[in-house]
Amino acid sequence: MKTLIAIPLLLATFTAQAACPVKRPAAQPLLPDGEAATTQEIQQARKAAESYRLQVETYLGCGVMNRRQHYRLLTQLEMFMENYNRELTEFQGQETLVAEK
Repeated sequence: MKTLIAIPLLLATFTAQAACPVKRPAAQPLLPDGEAATTQEIQQARKAAESYRLQVETYLGCGVMNRRQHYRLLTQLEMFMENYNRELTEFQGQETLVAEK
C-alpha cells in the first residue's frame, strides 16, 4: 500500500520539476566594489542582479523545494540583493564626491 502511494508522489515530483521553466540558479553573479566601480560595471551588475532575482523568484514559484530549501534560497536572494544595494549606494556616494570637486 505504501508503495502505491509513493509512486504517484514520486511522479508528481518529477512532473513539477519538469514544468519549472528555469533551473535552480547555480551561483550568484559577482558584484563590483562600489567604491572603485565604473558606470559600465555598475550597469552590468544591475542587469546581472535583476536577471538573478528573476530566475530565483521564478524557481521559487515552481514549488519544487521543501520549506527549508525554499527559505534558504529566499534568504540567499535577500542577502545578495542587500549586498548589491550596498555596492550601488557606495558607487552613488563615489559619484557624489566626484561631482562636488
